[in-house]
Amino acid sequence: MKNTYLLLILVAILATSCGSQKITNPYSTSELIAHDTQGIVTLRGVSDEFKGESEAEANAHKKAMQHLFYMGFPGTDMKNPMIQKGQRIETENKAFFDEFYKSGYKQYITSNKVDYYGCQTETKNCVTAASTFTLNYNLLRRDLERNKILNKIGF
Repeated sequence: MKNTYLLLILVAILATSCGSQKITNPYSTSELIAHDTQGIVTLRGVSDEFKGESEAEANAHKKAMQHLFYMGFPGTDMKNPMIQKGQRIETENKAFFDEFYKSGYKQYITSNKVDYYGCQTETKNCVTAASTFTLNYNLLRRDLERNKILNKIGF
């Protein structure tokens, strides 16, 4: 009798979940996926809710890079943030970061895989993106140093 009751509950749960066509985002945070090669990192970022896929993808990239810049990834070999001054550096160098997040960061991405998900709210045309991308860390660091966003290592 107890097994029959559990089976009925399981069937009811499966029936209600299969009837829903909305897919929600299974990811919750940015993360470092791999750092296999010197100077190359693979990151995963998850966007906020946007009306279009391109905005959601750009936001996923921005959030993962900001995580790398300002927090690092504890428990990995990239545990320290790239930018020690914190996020105020974006205010101090607004023109640079406006252009960087608009399209400049794309030159450092060597591969990109994006999955799109419907939002959890009932908003029409709402999408979130989960992007797993490979970033040329050495080239990015060099350009941040040239633009005086970072100090050169040892200076």
